[in-house]
Amino acid sequence: ELLEYAMELLSEVEGIQFIGTAENKASVISFLVDGVHPFDLGQILDAKGIAVRTGHHCAQPLMEIFNIEGTVRASFSVYNTKEEVKYFVEALKAAIKMFK
Repeated sequence: ELLEYAMELLSEVEGIQFIGTAENKASVISFLVDGVHPFDLGQILDAKGIAVRTGHHCAQPLMEIFNIEGTVRASFSVYNTKEEVKYFVEALKAAIKMFK
């Protein structure tokens, strides 16, 4: 449920590109934002209290195939809420504005 909610909200973010959109995927979203390095987004989100992973995620050969430096990866579990997902997306939008 949280994955679907997050994908719905994130799909409205301008310039977002999802990496991995399998139909029955785990509650993990890997993405890029046009013109913004994944590490930079991760740093800003961290400063807002949001923990995401950035980088190759132990899949550097795959990143080379996609010709990307890495991704931002957010994951959701039983301890997360819809409010936290909404906060994450709002913080992401604010972070992106810093680079535009």
